[in-house]
Amino acid sequence: MVPPQFHIVTLFYLVEYQPVTTPLRPLHDGLDLLEWLSDQPQAVGVSTAAERFAWPRSRAHRVLGALVAAGYAVQEADRRYRATARVLRLACGTMSRHPLRALALPALRRTSEATGCDSVFSVLDGERTLAIAVDSPAGRPAADPFAMLGRAAHLHGAANGKVLLAWMPLLDQEGLLDRLELPALTARTITDRAALARELVLVRSRGWALNDGENHPDIRTVSVPVFDGFHRCVAALGASQVPALVDPAVVVPVLQRESAALTRALAGLPGAAHSRPAPVKA
Repeated sequence: MVPPQFHIVTLFYLVEYQPVTTPLRPLHDGLDLLEWLSDQPQAVGVSTAAERFAWPRSRAHRVLGALVAAGYAVQEADRRYRATARVLRLACGTMSRHPLRALALPALRRTSEATGCDSVFSVLDGERTLAIAVDSPAGRPAADPFAMLGRAAHLHGAANGKVLLAWMPLLDQEGLLDRLELPALTARTITDRAALARELVLVRSRGWALNDGENHPDIRTVSVPVFDGFHRCVAALGASQVPALVDPAVVVPVLQRESAALTRALAGLPGAAHSRPAPVKA
């Protein structure tokens, strides 16, 4: 009889040291396709999926069929595919247990009440930001389409993304910038790597980031970093609304106050009461 330890060591070897051409390949394919499919604004065809992943059509068709069989995708009457609401079961369960979410929610509520803005608390998720907690002023829906729980955003077009990039260790930042895709999300999106690098230096020097119509043409966002006890940026706290309602001189001090309280709480320090923010430099 093969001892259980053998199976554990074998699995570790397969995951850590083998190229993904083993039986784990279908799992990787399915997860990659499900993540991409969940991000699409409308149903997609087999050819579109095959082109996106540089797969043969037969492989894309097989993986889509597996997602349909598992209940995570459905095929429409026009034979295109879309993700189903079952994906939310995975996302909501994960979000509800994220260790930072419960800590962030009161700060988001205070931010929305003080500024009249949608507030978003994001963490880094690969090459995107991931909103793990959101809030909007009472009595109205969110103005920012990205102020949605579980919504991912491109790092270069989002204020929260710029914050997470700017406070990243330099070698990590350089490596990520080298491989990051920089699509033009609007006419104002930064799509040049050198220009983005300069923007990140500015963000870090002044202490906050601005997204002025770079992710959505009618939305302005400002964002600040949230640190842990080792002064590592673990999240970004942002506020967004139509441009006329987002004055950095007014909104940034509120964000800095809440960020300081969150940082104190994460560091386990007493007196997580609001501290006086530094003056905002335009």
